[in-house]
Amino acid sequence: MNYPDTPAHQLAARVQEKPDLLDQMPGDYAVLCSKSQNLQIFISFEPQAIFQEVSTIKQRLLAGKSLPLAGATVALGDNFCTAGLVTTCASRMLSSYEPPLTARAVDALRVQGSVIIGKANMEEFGLGSTGNSSHYGAAKNPWDPDRTAGCGAAAAAATLVSLALGTDSCGEARQAASYCGVLALKPSYGRISRRGVIEYAPSLTQPGLMARNTRDLVLALEATAGEDPGDPTSLKLLVPGYFSRVHEGRKGKGPLKVALLEDWDAVPTLETEVREAFQAQLDDLPKAGLEVEAVSLPSFQESSLAAAVISAVEAFSNLANYDGVRFGYRAEGPSLQEMYTATRTSGFSSKLKQFITFGALVSSEKYYTSYFVKSQKMRTRIARELESCLEEYDLVLTPTVPFTAPRLERPRVAWQLPDPAHFFTAAANLSGLPALTFPLLSPSGLPVGLQFIARFGDEAALLKAALLLEKKNPLQFPQPGFKDQGGCGR
Repeated sequence: MNYPDTPAHQLAARVQEKPDLLDQMPGDYAVLCSKSQNLQIFISFEPQAIFQEVSTIKQRLLAGKSLPLAGATVALGDNFCTAGLVTTCASRMLSSYEPPLTARAVDALRVQGSVIIGKANMEEFGLGSTGNSSHYGAAKNPWDPDRTAGCGAAAAAATLVSLALGTDSCGEARQAASYCGVLALKPSYGRISRRGVIEYAPSLTQPGLMARNTRDLVLALEATAGEDPGDPTSLKLLVPGYFSRVHEGRKGKGPLKVALLEDWDAVPTLETEVREAFQAQLDDLPKAGLEVEAVSLPSFQESSLAAAVISAVEAFSNLANYDGVRFGYRAEGPSLQEMYTATRTSGFSSKLKQFITFGALVSSEKYYTSYFVKSQKMRTRIARELESCLEEYDLVLTPTVPFTAPRLERPRVAWQLPDPAHFFTAAANLSGLPALTFPLLSPSGLPVGLQFIARFGDEAALLKAALLLEKKNPLQFPQPGFKDQGGCGR
């Protein structure tokens, strides 16, 4: 069996019948990742840990346990805590940090039989998707190694794993998936526990799920969704049976009603490649069973700016405890204050320091009311507009990112605030609504994304739409030759 290329749901079915098939997995992944150093997709890869997890899963299967994700391989963004394994957040600040607990979402996947392959490279502390701030070098895109890959999505696109987890604060998981040509789901705020996730903007962040097909995404969501007493922000709502909801018919309900952002093509940073791919898909949506109408959302265009201000203020507060005293990297200094300064100066990247400084500025008395308070009011307005629209429609439709995966050696101006990559994605984080990106191919053959936003708690509508599109648009992935270029880290 070819483990890397096999979808999770097919692999689980085969392994459930023949547990001995698991015996070849550790060797297959050790060989694959020994060849892979240049793409820098993983920060850490632990063959011995894989062997131990596979042995445990095999014992459970032989004992008669039913495991929906038996043998499914997972890449974790390196800000998901894993007890006993270093969790770096792609930062020098946490380069040797071993957390005392494992993230609840990771434990949930393991309970269902999945295997953690390694910790994926990412932006430092999950901030953005430019690929320029990781302490371990930028992860490279399997479609074009000169382009950025974001977090986790590259491992899925490169068929190194079946599933990937990454945080989504302003759309980062969806942006990475758009760059790499895979699906990504940001659930409703609180649907998946954030316990054990190291984040920079708590009110915006949700764990994001990535996969190469809709059915695997459904299984991952069923495994990870649910209330967690250890996370006071987790939803107390009953988790629906996503698989049955996604596959049930719409007899008597008609097609899914989709609201298209009417000025989607007026974004200054929108590339021709994205415009053409998105327009071509728009023309085909009725054939897939979706009814599309253009609607006006006047405040939507302000979402990336509001999210930039709010997330910067939260990052300034949330990252203040990385000072060299309690844990993490520590630089030497002749006094306590100089030690603080030296630690944060050399422990954080230039990009993160600029972002924290901006957060400190807008947190000050001089700017707090005119920037932060106004951004929070805009957040409320954006959420109300989306919720009002979704009372009449099932989904809101936009492109995911205005451009294809940026080149790694792009000008520094790309770090401007607000980040242009957040233009379409940040609104879902501000409102707490679920959103999904579906992969398309541009005329030049590079992946781009189509985004759906749904009502709060209605991830099933997103997955149903993705399944309809997948039937009409079989997903494509890079040819195996890329694997000689790399994927695993230290």
